[in-house]
Amino acid sequence: MNKRTYGKFCCVVNCKNTQYNTKNVHFYSFSMKPHTVEQREKWIKGVRRRNADGSLWQPNKYTKICSEHFIGNAKSEHPLSPSFLPTIFL
Repeated sequence: MNKRTYGKFCCVVNCKNTQYNTKNVHFYSFSMKPHTVEQREKWIKGVRRRNADGSLWQPNKYTKICSEHFIGNAKSEHPLSPSFLPTIFL
């Protein structure tokens, strides 16, 4: 993956969406709030990224995932919604 240092871009492997090359795509942060730990862990597992040493990848406060990975092209805050977790990984 190319190192991008400025702007918003999607962290999903092989997703090329950035704030510069896409319109009508939103970029969501991985929540760092204590009460959203379970949701955050599920997002991390869904992204299925690994570090070079094989360990589980962890997002930082700047990491984003684009709306194209959510059903309906938008995330939901409701745990029972199909858009609560990113599930579209082509």
